[in-house]
Order: sequence, then C-alpha cells, then structure tokens
Amino acid sequence: MKLISDLIKKPTFISIVSILLFVLGLPLIIYQFFTLDSSSSLGIAIEIIILMFVLGLLIIDRFLVKKVNTIRLSIIEIVLIGGYLMYYYFTNNNSFSIG
Repeated sequence: MKLISDLIKKPTFISIVSILLFVLGLPLIIYQFFTLDSSSSLGIAIEIIILMFVLGLLIIDRFLVKKVNTIRLSIIEIVLIGGYLMYYYFTNNNSFSIG
C-alpha cells in the first residue's frame, strides 16, 4: 500500500508515462497472445521486453524519488528528455514544416 500511496503523492513524469504504458500494454499483449497465431510470437516477445523495460524504468524512478527531492527529480527528467529531443531534432535534420 505504501508503494501505491507514493505513486499518488509523489508522481513524476517517468512514473506517469510508465504506468500509462503498462496499463495500456498489458491488455494488448494478453489479447494478442490469445488471438494471434504462433508465427507472430516475435512481435509479442518484443512487446513483453519493452513492457519489462518500462517496469524497470518505474522501479528506478521510485528508487530515485526516495533518494532525491521530487520537484528536483521532475526538473532533471524534463531537462534530460528535452535535451534528447533537441539532440534528435538537430542530428536528423527534421523540420516542422509540412511542405
């Protein structure tokens, strides 16, 4: 119960996104597991690996929330994610124009 109360009282960007991906991904994997044939098992395996990665991010995030102030951690997450997106934008020469 303490884990759930910590998720509600001290949410961070990574924890919110991780929980959303886990809640949306788990039913999808279960549905695909029972409806698709065995030739599509690689796709399900990749989705399970991604779901385990997301769960690992959530565990790391919860560990950091206990060690670092929540507001400072949210600022660090936003700076890291924004920096990565800017790096990706400039290195791949993408533009926001339609034409």
